[in-house]
Amino acid sequence: MTGHSGGPPRRPPHVLIVGGGIGGLCLAQGLKKSGISVTLFERDESVAVRRQGYGFHINSRGSQALHDCLPQNLYDLYLATSSRSPEGNFALYTAQLKQLFAKPLPPSDSAPARISTGVNRETLREILLAGLGGVVRFGQDYQRFAPLDGGRVAAHFADGTTATGDLLVGADGANSMVRSQLVPDAAFDDLGRAIYGKTPLTRESAHWLPAVFLDGMPRVRGDNGISMGVGAYRKREPFADATARLAPGLRLTDTSDYLRWTLSGWHDELPISGRRFWEARGAALHQVAIEMVTGWHPVLRRIIGEASPAETFPFGIFAAQPVRQWDTPGVTLLGDAIHVMSPGRGEGANTSLRDAALLMMRLTEVAARGRDLADAKDAYEQEMLRYGFEAAANSKQPYFMKAMMANRATPGAPGALRPGAARGRVLE
Repeated sequence: MTGHSGGPPRRPPHVLIVGGGIGGLCLAQGLKKSGISVTLFERDESVAVRRQGYGFHINSRGSQALHDCLPQNLYDLYLATSSRSPEGNFALYTAQLKQLFAKPLPPSDSAPARISTGVNRETLREILLAGLGGVVRFGQDYQRFAPLDGGRVAAHFADGTTATGDLLVGADGANSMVRSQLVPDAAFDDLGRAIYGKTPLTRESAHWLPAVFLDGMPRVRGDNGISMGVGAYRKREPFADATARLAPGLRLTDTSDYLRWTLSGWHDELPISGRRFWEARGAALHQVAIEMVTGWHPVLRRIIGEASPAETFPFGIFAAQPVRQWDTPGVTLLGDAIHVMSPGRGEGANTSLRDAALLMMRLTEVAARGRDLADAKDAYEQEMLRYGFEAAANSKQPYFMKAMMANRATPGAPGALRPGAARGRVLE
């Protein structure tokens, strides 16, 4: 369809967002900033109900998206509460900390809007929620959508309530209920399982941790098939000081500096699998992690041993297979809801943020320039599907390489990585 030029602007659309993760909240902020009516529905009762990971890396694209969508003071708060940018090496080690490979990390972009940094996920979500009191509705368990006359759409919730809008955006993560109805044949490559943990950083940490664990991005490849990734979160500024300066009245959940780590492997490389893996929590799962690094270097065992048992949890590693663009009017998808990807290249959250900024820009063209909503939606989906599935494909490469190095089945061969159904639990 073609856009419209000239004449008075069309009525700004009312947007419904399902899902209060990083991407959905970023979009809500961008739409509010642009003067576009938006309501976001989140099934959880609050922002801290479920563990959704700890720190993660934001690259220049992710920072640019946050800059485009957030008010300036909240963007500055994101920077102030982010981690000091890593300045060391990306390095690969054996389980005995023998270095196999190293290269300097690329310098962070000098432009303030394109900085590369690390964030604490809970802190970023709390910043993204700031000022959205009238926009976000917690405790709303989305069930399905239904097309309405005139191109509008209705969202139905478990409590029997409905909401209507001009565009419904599924930003409800890897287990997306919106996607299951919109693209029911979507499938994923199952790339294994991982345990996620958090180890506090103390004054003593600098005396026993190699420098690369504090200012670089180390990875460990064990002889038992288990891989370990580690990243440090060391905030630039105390939260209380940052909020007092940039967002008086906003309360952020304080967090101490820490190492985030993952132990990942194929299903048969972990001590537990199946239902036992998904049901393991806390101290029991922490003990499994300790067993997985038996015989590894004392530094690595200490990182796992000093982790918080209560903050250890399981998750699955999946990457979406490409889908064709859908032709359902009034409904679209964002982030993990459409192109979930492995953490292999650290692109998942950044691609979700990129989606949010792109969709915000397309919807702003509808409100400010009179562009046709269907045309704007189509343009967003074409671009998002292109770069989103490119990133998802790239994220699989480290896992496929591992399969070949271990003489495992390769894609397309009997016993290879198989696509899983779009319905049901994908990620914990």
